[in-house]
Amino acid sequence: MVLTLASVLLASAAPAFAGESDVLVVGDSLAVATQPYLGPRLEGRNIVSAVQNGITTPQGMRLVRMNLRTVTPRIVVFSLGTNDGSNARRFADRLRRTMKLLPADACVVWPTIVRPPRKGAYRGLNRVLHQAKRRDPRIVVVNWEHAVNVGAVFLPDGLHADAAGYSHRSEMIAAAIETRC
Repeated sequence: MVLTLASVLLASAAPAFAGESDVLVVGDSLAVATQPYLGPRLEGRNIVSAVQNGITTPQGMRLVRMNLRTVTPRIVVFSLGTNDGSNARRFADRLRRTMKLLPADACVVWPTIVRPPRKGAYRGLNRVLHQAKRRDPRIVVVNWEHAVNVGAVFLPDGLHADAAGYSHRSEMIAAAIETRC
């Protein structure tokens, strides 16, 4: 009787949402601000968000590990690296370790990084993303840096977009998902 009651209590403590998710979004403030625009563009897909202002790639990795306990994503969208340092080797190691956490068949969409000089150089981090894409067919790189450089979006503080920019970012991510994942 006690064993049965314990089994029932443990079973009821299981997560309410478990199983396969279409899209897991993990990221920093850029992901937070993109979220309201991305959801409608991915209508019909289940989206699980693990986003938080100011997080680094290692903090994002922790969010991935936590979420993988309850979801098995087909697609993972990352917005990480903006708050990391400029060391490309360190970022490459973080990216490699992050990819190891994910299901072997998950499609990974990762926009490039743009940030103001006060936050450190970032082009080496973008080279890491492009190199990783060539080595791992699961990775789809969205060229956010190009969108910023050609003036398709405006970053008032050199990092965060205005509403039109976040809408454009979500269009780029959704297009990558629809055409490449």
